[in-house]
Amino acid sequence: MARTLYQVIGAHPRASEVELLAAWQRLADPLEREAKISGPAAERLNELNAAWAVLGNPEARAAYDATLPDSAFDTPSSGEVMPEQDAAVGRPLFDWRVGRLLVLITVLSVLVIGWRSCSFSWSSDGARAQAEANEAEARARDAENRARIEAQMDRAASGLPAGEERWQREQDARANEEARRESDEQIAAREAAREREAAEAAEMRARAEAEREQVEAEAAERAAENRERLEREKAMLERLQDDNNRAMRLR
Repeated sequence: MARTLYQVIGAHPRASEVELLAAWQRLADPLEREAKISGPAAERLNELNAAWAVLGNPEARAAYDATLPDSAFDTPSSGEVMPEQDAAVGRPLFDWRVGRLLVLITVLSVLVIGWRSCSFSWSSDGARAQAEANEAEARARDAENRARIEAQMDRAASGLPAGEERWQREQDARANEEARRESDEQIAAREAAREREAAEAAEMRARAEAEREQVEAEAAERAAENRERLEREKAMLERLQDDNNRAMRLR
């Protein structure tokens, strides 16, 4: 005797629309997830889809039920295969969806953290290059001041009249004082710049770390919410299946 469409998808003729949908998805989803199927697997998928095309339409289902004998609506026959016993199932209904979601969340988290790290590295490299340029400029100014002082000392040693020599010494003293003041200011400016750069770098590291922790926390929260939702859906389907099995045993 040929199997009925209910036996094809592994459901009882008195099953509700939700139970029929769950039975069909439980058998068809593992086959549809395969990139390429052929042979018996392709024939099985076509058979499941053809059965669902009729049973998933209330009017078509009613017309099909009218062609079935009364015995088909009693207890399940020995040839009927329940969803949890079908060999094509292999895995729970929602496991693959949870896995893909977790992989996607992990990839997004890694990309965000990598982007933040690259931004911090570029900013640190720019600050370091600016600090090196400032220090090189300061060294050049120090060398210029030293050369000017040495030139003034050479002129003083060349033998000038007493009045001019005193005036020259005063000019040299003022020049030396100005050179020391400029050098001190440059050193202080370099130290302040280094301190600002260190503070900015520490702030950027703290901000990147806080953003990374926030991204990880949000990803973990979303994953937990999705797992809970999928577990609830799975529990609902299992409860419906148990109710259907008890109803069939009572009949």
